[in-house]
Amino acid sequence: MEEKIRWGEMNRWELEQRAKLVKTTILPIGSLEQHGPHLPLDTDSFDAEYIVEEAVKRLDSPKPVILPTIPYGVSDHHMGFPGTVTIDPKTLEDIIINIGRSVIQHGFIKLFILTGHGGNEATIKTAARRLKKETGMDVYMDSFDLMDPEKKELIESENDMHAGEFETSLVLAVREKLVDERTVPKKEMNFPDSKLEFEHEPEFSFAWNTHELTRTGVLGDPTKASKEKGEKLWDAGIERLKMRIKTVIDLERN
Repeated sequence: MEEKIRWGEMNRWELEQRAKLVKTTILPIGSLEQHGPHLPLDTDSFDAEYIVEEAVKRLDSPKPVILPTIPYGVSDHHMGFPGTVTIDPKTLEDIIINIGRSVIQHGFIKLFILTGHGGNEATIKTAARRLKKETGMDVYMDSFDLMDPEKKELIESENDMHAGEFETSLVLAVREKLVDERTVPKKEMNFPDSKLEFEHEPEFSFAWNTHELTRTGVLGDPTKASKEKGEKLWDAGIERLKMRIKTVIDLERN
């Protein structure tokens, strides 16, 4: 029988037995937000869950358990476009804290969080510090930045931050039917000053709303995306995440 990896698909006895063998559980977090006129609203949530599941499948048994994905994120900067649902940072922080308090009670002393949405990262770090202080739980955090080496090699466009070449390539590789090829927009962005463009890694940052920088909701150039790029990005990212999770699991066994 294939080893179960989803928390929600296990019964309580199965979960209890797994906790005796592996102390790590994984929490994917995404968002429900506009991804330009051409990508699905659940892109970040789907991608976070997909990479986690594929990485865990590649691990040896006993495998860590994957918690249900949190489908909402801190997305207020995308509220200028239809379809975005955002939650307050404190709300997301409290959800993570409550999940952590629950799973540690059942024997999982390590929590690995993978976010598919960059807007969640600051909140996740705050929640991780709280969990460590309040429960002693070890919390590990990762994001799609784990594909940076491949992004530097494959992604051609500058300022590729949202729904552009990178994300469109990922969706083309695993959910091609959900990409509306008719509405893929051309690159169109307007920064307050060229020195503040994301690509330039400015010495200081600024708060922004997506609709102030682009009329399409896209930060990047999705016209340069391809299924082939997406497949290469996924394979590298899944393997790298697998090794990072393995490192956490190995720490608990040393």
